Amino acid sequence: MNKSLLTLGFGALLLTACGGAEKSEETENEVVDTKEVCKYEYNHDETILTWTAFKLTDKIAVTGSFDQIDVTTNQASEDMYAVVSGASFEIPVSSLNSQDETRDPKIKNSFFGVMDSTSTIVGSILSLDANGGKVEITMNGKTVQYDGKVKVDGEELKFLTEINILDFDGQEAMDSLGVVCEAKHTGPDGVNKLWSEVEIAVKTTFTKTCE
Repeated sequence: MNKSLLTLGFGALLLTACGGAEKSEETENEVVDTKEVCKYEYNHDETILTWTAFKLTDKIAVTGSFDQIDVTTNQASEDMYAVVSGASFEIPVSSLNSQDETRDPKIKNSFFGVMDSTSTIVGSILSLDANGGKVEITMNGKTVQYDGKVKVDGEELKFLTEINILDFDGQEAMDSLGVVCEAKHTGPDGVNKLWSEVEIAVKTTFTKTCE
């Protein structure tokens, strides 16, 4: 009798153990991956391009923007850099805004107007990642590449670079603007000065969608 009870108890133990294993396997099968997948998409309305030029010997900043910049980007991606890396852009000179209505036509006509085929500035983003980027710009019939810095804050991305007008054979355009803006470009030292370096900042905020 004792031997039978022992055998029965051992069998019950095996059944219990097997039953527990099946329950554990079933529980594992019920686990669902709930990780969010987010994609970034370029938003034309959230893109701003500003420029900072410098005048006078003391290098006084003059800041403005282009109110229109047409960008052709890649499709939405989980990698925000991939959306704009390789993108092309066109900037109509007519959209220039120096925050001075009397100065705007002088820059458009006596600076860009002197350049060859520069009613529109065109270019492309050759590469872009967290470490920086490279952009290509065509103006006055010259195509030049520049490296730039990248700053990211959430969905906002900024690209910062500095171009040199002389790289585009722009001395004639600078001299032309210096004539029509002589009063504004001449400082207390009597020097009519317009610096060739121009700082460029592009800021865009991506549309982020998560599923």
